[in-house]
Amino acid sequence: MKITWKRCFTYKDACDYTGVIYLHEWDEKPFYWGKAHNSFFGGHQRKHNTNKMSGRYNSGYSHWIEGCLRHGASLYIGELDTEALNSINEVENYLMSTYASEMNKKKSIFKELNLLHEGEIPKSIIRYIN
Repeated sequence: MKITWKRCFTYKDACDYTGVIYLHEWDEKPFYWGKAHNSFFGGHQRKHNTNKMSGRYNSGYSHWIEGCLRHGASLYIGELDTEALNSINEVENYLMSTYASEMNKKKSIFKELNLLHEGEIPKSIIRYIN
């Protein structure tokens, strides 16, 4: 399974991603893991293929995300290959368990996954894979 990471510097950069894992990172440590699976990362409801999907963080959150990004936070979007996308819940649980964050409180039972990280890999992951 492969995740190709992209660092987003603005809310707008991240809005159109769907079928992804995302990481809000602060001080090069995971702050919050999430997924935009049957939704876009941001924006209002709009068409995607034959369905309509909403934004996980609709535009009402844009000021909050922009503020965090302008004052030290980082936002990474992880695009998943087909195998990883078909197991997105397991991938999210694995990342939350392997790279613990400050804000994800649920403790999930996860199965060991062999994930390949490519692209602009979050600094909180690089320290463990290098």
